[in-house]
Amino acid sequence: MASSYNSLTLVGNLTRDAESKKVGDTDVARYAIAVNEPGKKGGVLYMDCDHWEPGAVLQYLVRGQSVLAEGILQRQEWDKDGEIKSKMVLKVKRLQLLGSPKRSTDATEPEEEFASF
Repeated sequence: MASSYNSLTLVGNLTRDAESKKVGDTDVARYAIAVNEPGKKGGVLYMDCDHWEPGAVLQYLVRGQSVLAEGILQRQEWDKDGEIKSKMVLKVKRLQLLGSPKRSTDATEPEEEFASF
């Protein structure tokens, strides 16, 4: 009998700055990643992400930042006006920043190529 396995790895760009929220006593950063579908012009997959206890990485999670995110898929459900809604979310276990955000800046800080959290 086969075991279950839940793992997802995405490489893409953040669609918005991460939002930090408290869930109980734990911090969670919420953001979304846009991933271009290979061979499909204009085809983009958008995945919402929850990054538990993001720590210092939060300051780097800005719109346009290229990332590699690994984690597990989770189904989130909620009730809205008596109707059950749901969506799939990536629960991030490992995040790697790939280069610097794609935005114009005249800052003279050196750019880091990779950073893992």
